[in-house]
Amino acid sequence: VVKPVPVPRYASVSMSEDERRELAAIVFLESANQCAGGQQAVAEVVLNRVISPDFPDTVHDVLHEGEGTTVPQFSTIDKLDSAEPAPAQYAAIEAALYGPSILPEDVVFFSRSGENDRVWGKIQDHVFCYAYIWE
Repeated sequence: VVKPVPVPRYASVSMSEDERRELAAIVFLESANQCAGGQQAVAEVVLNRVISPDFPDTVHDVLHEGEGTTVPQFSTIDKLDSAEPAPAQYAAIEAALYGPSILPEDVVFFSRSGENDRVWGKIQDHVFCYAYIWE
């Protein structure tokens, strides 16, 4: 059996089974009502953050950044235990890891209204944005 190779930008990303379950839960909570590409893009945002120097280095730490504060990075983080991810969410993670990619690697935000004015584009209900530029 030939094991698929991650797209080059995610070659350094390692993910435990617990992290994969957490990521599937976040994809479910944030985008289960979106198309397959929209769900893949949400997974890519998380993976793009893992490879970015501006965010934590693990899937777990990216997902839990800001947890317990008034502004968690993922507003659904407190609902992880109630999430019931389906095969579609795991497929979105696989599509993100093994490509082809939907988003450029510096797209690290999504929301319904746009995180900032550096918009990459919109997929169904989500506006995807590039990283902030701090001066």
